Amino acid sequence: MGLTVFQIVFDSASETYYPGQTISGRVLLSLASPKTIRGILIKFKGEANVQWTETESRKNSDGTTEEHTVYFQGNEKYFESKYHLVGGHGDQMVLSEGEHCFPFSTVLPTKLPSSFEGEFGHIRYTVKAVVDRPWKFDHELKSAFTVISAVDLNNCATAKNPLKQEVEKRFCCLCCESGPLTMVLSLPVTGYVPGQDIPVTVEIDNASNVYVTDVKCKLKQLITFIATSPYGSSREEEITLAEVVFDSVQPGGSNTATQKITIPPLPPSDLDNCEIIDLAYYLKVVAEVSGCHSALKTSAPVVLGTIPLISYQPAFAPVPKDGGDMCGGVGWTVPSIGRELPPPDVQPNIPQTVPSAPQLDGGEECEDPSMPFHEPPYPDIPPPTFAESIFGPKNIQDAEDSQYTRGNLNYVPRYPVYNFVSK
Repeated sequence: MGLTVFQIVFDSASETYYPGQTISGRVLLSLASPKTIRGILIKFKGEANVQWTETESRKNSDGTTEEHTVYFQGNEKYFESKYHLVGGHGDQMVLSEGEHCFPFSTVLPTKLPSSFEGEFGHIRYTVKAVVDRPWKFDHELKSAFTVISAVDLNNCATAKNPLKQEVEKRFCCLCCESGPLTMVLSLPVTGYVPGQDIPVTVEIDNASNVYVTDVKCKLKQLITFIATSPYGSSREEEITLAEVVFDSVQPGGSNTATQKITIPPLPPSDLDNCEIIDLAYYLKVVAEVSGCHSALKTSAPVVLGTIPLISYQPAFAPVPKDGGDMCGGVGWTVPSIGRELPPPDVQPNIPQTVPSAPQLDGGEECEDPSMPFHEPPYPDIPPPTFAESIFGPKNIQDAEDSQYTRGNLNYVPRYPVYNFVSK
């Protein structure tokens, strides 16, 4: 084999960035023998895609009915940029045997949605290196990186508000109406960040003659995918993220208890700057009752952000001295940005001139004070870590990839998680 090493290495160890930041890294190659090429191209892309199928019944002209499969899809392009790391002038060149290192960099636009991977759609950011070879198939290497768009809960009016929601139900047994079953759901605030506990208080007052067998509270994620072709349509997906259970309640009894739901690594609410995927979170409480009666239910929305409320802030755990996988949230400079990695094993056989970092299409001058490279607005809040999504890897191959595309094609987005002290 001529190409023994082909690798993309990001300078950020977490491979996670914020809008407006510079992505930098290196393309590493090792050749067992000299190779003739036309150049090495680097491509950056950010886009959202949704797709699913549905079966529709249609009447034919003869009155019969047939089922047809309809393919729904939608796409949004956020940026697309490419330039040559070497070559690209139409002439051929020879890469010598041995190791080569080609630095790259580019600037992200300042308005981007957070990375997201779902069953029927995704918001995805990728970089691809292409070794352009004359009269042979190109070598292609693809890697995805995560983008996090800031959601500062301190700027969200509803996030600071406490919640107290009451529902009531009466039961009829043998034509006699019993007293009410009352359930109250309470939260200290409605805005939280991953790593934080949601203290859910549920109060059950059972003045009825029906036994409350089971009370559960679930944290739910509601995803809405919006297609634009062949015509406008939408599809929802609801996922249970976590669940806590409360005690049963006898007829005439009552119970008040608080259970904590720890928020796992998740993307922030709404997915701002994306029009074809919407994301919401809510709590759903269900009190199951005995007999043939229907359950008593209530639900309440919660907002997931990337910066916690300073007015409601449990104590933070000490930051590890080694930093762990610490990376700055919006309001902090990501430590790995601008920090050089240890010299790689491969040494360049060509000058390591970094091409100028182009502003990607759709970019603009950064004047937003919430961008991550500005002074910290909340110096008492330590930076979060970045943790992999609880939903695991997704394959990032698409229609633009060839059969020769290689790389880490099973990608897991990373989201900021805060380390709070457990109580």
